[in-house]
Amino acid sequence: MPSLLGLHARLVRARQKRRDAQDERSHWPQWFLLAGLREREAWSHPDPAGLTPLWPPADSFWADPFAWSLGERRFIFLEEYPCHTQRGRISVLELGADLRPLGSAQSVLDEDRHLSYPFLFCFEGELYMVPESAASRRVDLYRCQSFPDRWTHVRTLIAGLQAADATLFEHEGRWWLFCSARQGRARLNNSLLAFHADSPLSDRWLPHARNPLVRDYGGGRPGGRVFVDEQGRLLRPAQNSVPRYGHGLVLNQVQALTPEHYRERRVWQTTGAASGGWRALHHLDWHQGLLVMDAQRLIPRPLTS
Repeated sequence: MPSLLGLHARLVRARQKRRDAQDERSHWPQWFLLAGLREREAWSHPDPAGLTPLWPPADSFWADPFAWSLGERRFIFLEEYPCHTQRGRISVLELGADLRPLGSAQSVLDEDRHLSYPFLFCFEGELYMVPESAASRRVDLYRCQSFPDRWTHVRTLIAGLQAADATLFEHEGRWWLFCSARQGRARLNNSLLAFHADSPLSDRWLPHARNPLVRDYGGGRPGGRVFVDEQGRLLRPAQNSVPRYGHGLVLNQVQALTPEHYRERRVWQTTGAASGGWRALHHLDWHQGLLVMDAQRLIPRPLTS
């Protein structure tokens, strides 16, 4: 049965890809951000349609936002993708009291490889980032030297794996790293793999005995920070890539997580069309009351002579 479901998903995605190709002859898909202040009670059922859009320049896109605060100042770290470079970099926006950007996005990590998904976490008083660099086949850790724009490479957490959207969290005394990966029959847009270690700074992450834990285009790939909601449930945001990449977002409750076992169930889901009329929607993050998401729209391609 799983193989039949997988085949159906691939067929649906193939049909959608042909339709999208027609739309993109005159338009191109631009990711942008959504932001708003929300209480913890809203964590398990976010409302993308009620958030404020933050628009990037017409020749780039912003995606994979992670929120952070320093005192009363609010920031969003994100993937910035300038079209002329054809490569993502990590940038930061500072928001004012009205949640509008105070200036242009500032580049904080720009390398000779594509970077995205700037996952942030604090450990023992230090702020760290784990950006996605799947094409380089490693998961790298950076430490913040001067907030928000100076970051130093610390070590490689996992090498030899084409991993996307690494998401770290502590659960029952053990640190976990969830990601999507191209490994065996698992693909970047349909898989969830897990690794565990004693510390988030470890370079010896052990694979879960049942990897991949999930193979599902409708909810495998991580879509943001794993968090505990007001009911005490451990919730995992994931991407719904049927019929297209980024079509929607789901929240899965992690019901069992040990080195040998894993179980989850779907508790919430939405699509871009249902939550603002957007073409796509695939990420969320919370930090100190600030909810950030991303969405996608079609905008006209510039005229060329």
